[in-house]
Amino acid sequence: MFKKNESRPGKIIVISDTHFGDASMLLDDERLVERLVGTIAERGDVSELILLGDILDLWVKTTIPALRNARYFIDALSRLKNVRKVVYVPGNHDHQMFLDAFRLEQDVRIMQGDLTPMRFMPARQYGDTILSGLAHPGTKVHFSMTYPFLVRTVGGREVVFAHGHHLDFYATSHGWARTFWLGRHIIKKRRKKATLHDIEMANIPFCGAMSVAPWVPELVSEGLRYYRVINFFARLFRSESLQRSPLRDSLIRENYEEIGQLLPQLGHPRPACFIYGHTHRPGMGCLPGTSVVVANAGSWTRTEDEKVPSRTWVEVDGDVKLYRLTRGGGELLESVTLE
Repeated sequence: MFKKNESRPGKIIVISDTHFGDASMLLDDERLVERLVGTIAERGDVSELILLGDILDLWVKTTIPALRNARYFIDALSRLKNVRKVVYVPGNHDHQMFLDAFRLEQDVRIMQGDLTPMRFMPARQYGDTILSGLAHPGTKVHFSMTYPFLVRTVGGREVVFAHGHHLDFYATSHGWARTFWLGRHIIKKRRKKATLHDIEMANIPFCGAMSVAPWVPELVSEGLRYYRVINFFARLFRSESLQRSPLRDSLIRENYEEIGQLLPQLGHPRPACFIYGHTHRPGMGCLPGTSVVVANAGSWTRTEDEKVPSRTWVEVDGDVKLYRLTRGGGELLESVTLE
């Protein structure tokens, strides 16, 4: 367990994959929220709290019901006195949140007579989001948005944050099931390597279709049944790797090759650290042949695999640390010093 005075000033805390709206969510429990927020309150000065995607699950719920589930959590975060700001980086399950902000920006430009085409890349930033509407009245904390990635300098070292769903574009195993095979095929015909804009454009049809599904209840059950069947077979075919420890260079090594291909597209091929979520598999490691630390923040969802812990988060100061929330507070699972 950590002590109240253990922290260094200006740390960054990363929480990912809360999936408000999905039946597996954990942070709809107000008591658990209070334990988490109480733990963060003891961490000293937090320069930034990053919500790293799939905060809402808009594949199973429409926006308003999902936000109702998230209300207490967002309100509690906004009451933290030691957190200077909160940044939201949407993932694939809440990709619609970014698209809504992007379209609003576009509409405003059109109303002002600006018909210049807007591109999704590089990363777009919005000073406020609708999450701020759930914040505690009178709070000074706003919930800004950046998509699809965020870069910060910590102790003179570059750290890249992304939800991680763009890694699926590079995954060869079962990639056909997630429709990216077609995107890769088309892009290969046009140029040697895909740009980040290309990857995002290949990502939009699938995320868009899944975000439309909650408006038609029949599509939710059938659509997610298909998605879960695909993931069942993926786990089955990779069962040997799943038997390893969920920490430190184990399950996240499945993503090393994809991370190595994605980082150059983000314009940061060799950061000191790359932090992501998406897989619900917390862990830490190092990109092979480099000094790049890789950390996965895990999730706040119920898991069927007891070997994979949930209720985890990542902290970055001079070190990168992986924590799990227990009844007694935060338990340090792993720590790596940035080089």
